[in-house]
Amino acid sequence: MRLTQEQVKWHIKRFDQKKLDRANFDTMWQEIAEHIYPAHANFTYLPSKGEKRMRKVYDSTGIHSNELLASGLFSLLTSSASKWFEIRPVNWLLYQNPTVRAYFDIVTRIMFHEMNRPSAGFATAMHENYLGYGAFGNLTNYVSEIPEKNSLLFQALPLYECYYIQNQHEIVDTLYRKYTRTVEQLVRKFGKDAPFSDAVKKYISDNKLDKIVECLHIIAPREVFNRMSPIASDMPFTSAYIECKEANVLQESGYPELPFFAARFYKESFETYGRGPGSTTLPDVKMLMRVAQVTIRAAQKGVDPPVMTPHQGFLKPLKTTPGSINYYERSRVRSKEDIWTLPPGDVRLGLEYSESLHKRIREAFFVDQLQLHEGPQMTATEVMQRTEEKLRLMGPLLGRIQLELLGPMLIRVHNLLQRAGKFPEPPAEMEKEQVKVVYTSAIARAQEQVEANGLMRALGILEPIFKYKPDAVDVLNEDETIRGVYEMFSVNPRFVNDLAQVKKIRDLRAEAERKKQEAENLRAAGQGADSLARGMAVSQESGQPGFGMLQ
Repeated sequence: MRLTQEQVKWHIKRFDQKKLDRANFDTMWQEIAEHIYPAHANFTYLPSKGEKRMRKVYDSTGIHSNELLASGLFSLLTSSASKWFEIRPVNWLLYQNPTVRAYFDIVTRIMFHEMNRPSAGFATAMHENYLGYGAFGNLTNYVSEIPEKNSLLFQALPLYECYYIQNQHEIVDTLYRKYTRTVEQLVRKFGKDAPFSDAVKKYISDNKLDKIVECLHIIAPREVFNRMSPIASDMPFTSAYIECKEANVLQESGYPELPFFAARFYKESFETYGRGPGSTTLPDVKMLMRVAQVTIRAAQKGVDPPVMTPHQGFLKPLKTTPGSINYYERSRVRSKEDIWTLPPGDVRLGLEYSESLHKRIREAFFVDQLQLHEGPQMTATEVMQRTEEKLRLMGPLLGRIQLELLGPMLIRVHNLLQRAGKFPEPPAEMEKEQVKVVYTSAIARAQEQVEANGLMRALGILEPIFKYKPDAVDVLNEDETIRGVYEMFSVNPRFVNDLAQVKKIRDLRAEAERKKQEAENLRAAGQGADSLARGMAVSQESGQPGFGMLQ
């Protein structure tokens, strides 16, 4: 069912209201972008092509810290170099089935391969997402398909184009995205036969393909839908592309699940948009710029100081800029020299204060927490303790990004690939079973290894008790402990025997032990009989009565 003209106008009016409501955030984000993420300083005005973006930057600590945070999140959460997730059934007991386990191992590998194909653009999109996540506290990731390439497509949507509406659970489920495209781009996206407005059709007929058109893309949940229907108009989420100026609908379709994911670094309960390290450090970053300016001037004056020189009766305002010349009357200034320099400022004070600002900015961007390095003089215990402290600080950050971005994104990817027929036929046990995401990234493993470290320390403390009282080991469930350690370190399930295999191995071992014991018993019995026979023979030869001759 196509949108009516009244509905189109209502959506445009609603978007205008959302844009007005976000004015304060836009002003703050513009200031953050100018100091920390200059490439995205497009919130309050649209800069011209090729315009300089670094005019307010005198110290790049904020920019560099944000880049380190983005790189750290990518490498520790969603690295393309190693598998950072697993798909499993919600039912834990079902996953113990070797057939089901093998199926999900294949599914996970296929997903990882498809996401990291060059045409999917996963690495580029996620790095851009993390840059905006650290600077503005918000990111918008869009996952779709490229039918002609039979490939996934990941896109990082810029925050200045995206406007959120969240549901009753404070999850963003409605997106208004306003952006500009050339007529040529619109023709390539929607085709020549798309229902363009008369204005756009005239541009096409006049071959004015470079003309700019404002578009509004709306993604919102439908009130009435059929989740099992393959028809786009019946799907749970609607999609509509609108020409803003003409209020003309270019295309309507739908999605079976949410195709975009809006994650907030942290947020207030009464606000829709999040805030991040960029908003936290903005005062320090602005102060750092001022200190850098003053320190630069002090250094310049140290190298090229202002000069005082005599002039007959002609005075001007005092100049303190590097290399400036001030004229004075001899009678009013007592100096042994005709020409002398003004004393420069102390550059060291500016550098010391700048260093304290650098440290605060880096700490706010979690640079120290994301660099889990071992120090040259640190023992293994100290490394574990410091790692635990760092991960405790990262806990809230990881919880929100897994809830709002990584989990829903992977479920979307799973469903897209499943509908595309990329997966093998699932086992019969998986009928109507739901799946879940288990994270195996570097930072997820580090968090799980905190539990492993606790187990190691506990066993170290209990070791003297086990030696003193061996039956105390009976308290420990060895099988579950070993399996738990394997899971903590994300060992590939192919390397671990399932419960049935373990039982079979133990039964075979018990049977072998039983047969061995029987053979030993028979051997001992045979040896006893031989000894008895030899004893009787010796007795008979010596004339002594044997056992059989005893009365």
